[in-house]
Amino acid sequence: MKLYCLTLILLISLLSCKKEDNKKINAIPEKNVTNVTSISDTTGTHHNNSKDTTIHHGKKDSLTKPAHPNNKNSYKSDSVAKKNKDQDKYTETRHKHKGIVKDSSDKYYIYLSLDDGPQLPGTHNCKSILEKYNVRATFFMIGVHNTGIVREQLVDSINNNPLFIVCNHSDTHANNKYSLFYKNAKSALQDFLRAESKLNLKHKIARLPGRNTWAVNHQIKGESSAFNVAKKLDSIGYSVYGWDLEWRFVHSNIPVESATEMIKKVKNTLKNGRTHSPNSIVILVHDRMFDKPQYADSLQKFISVLKSDKHYIFETLDKYPILSLEKN
Repeated sequence: MKLYCLTLILLISLLSCKKEDNKKINAIPEKNVTNVTSISDTTGTHHNNSKDTTIHHGKKDSLTKPAHPNNKNSYKSDSVAKKNKDQDKYTETRHKHKGIVKDSSDKYYIYLSLDDGPQLPGTHNCKSILEKYNVRATFFMIGVHNTGIVREQLVDSINNNPLFIVCNHSDTHANNKYSLFYKNAKSALQDFLRAESKLNLKHKIARLPGRNTWAVNHQIKGESSAFNVAKKLDSIGYSVYGWDLEWRFVHSNIPVESATEMIKKVKNTLKNGRTHSPNSIVILVHDRMFDKPQYADSLQKFISVLKSDKHYIFETLDKYPILSLEKN
């Protein structure tokens, strides 16, 4: 009898526990069901109704937070997106206009131009080296420098040599007062015309003193302070040439770069298309830089190395740009 009562009490206890468990299970809220469903929708986001925030795969995404009309940062996401789009557009444009498109030719044309002659012994040294290697070059000379029988004969010998052309670098070189010179275009033009007469020039090709300005095929580019003078020269049939690369000097006549450095600069400038015309480079040097034997040797090395490479051809500026004549 005692065993029967103990078993009955135990059975009643078990039934009571089961009822309590069922009540707890039924009382569990389904608060995560909506979250799970919305994360897998097409937008990949879920907007919680209780807070103004955005859930993206369980993480806050401040860039897609709904805008508040009074919040100055409310359109931050749009501005960032626009900035990125503009940056992509800029990059695309930059690549489309990346330098000058090189011609398909494997030839490079070097227009060596020598300024400020006739100067002794520099001009004579340059002429001798160029003749030795049968190299074409352009001499931009100054009218007032062509005085005395020795200089006049030197200019005539260059003028009459088929390797060279003598061109107009003005009569006075602006007396080195460039700003004043270019303020009066009419006076500057007369200066060039005097040089034309003194030097007995055969070609209407000029270089402006102290200004890297071009006027070729009626297109004027370069330093704007000289545009009016360039226009005047262009109007009477002149072509005006600046330069792509300068062999620099210090203390009036000492070269800065060695021959090896200049050769490297020439090749890199042509390779990268940083020239006025594709596959053509106009190089500026000054006659007086090669007064002394050690510097004349630098010019000789520079010319001999480039001359020995079949990819480089020296020409005079009356043939500029040579590639336009070779295209089919």
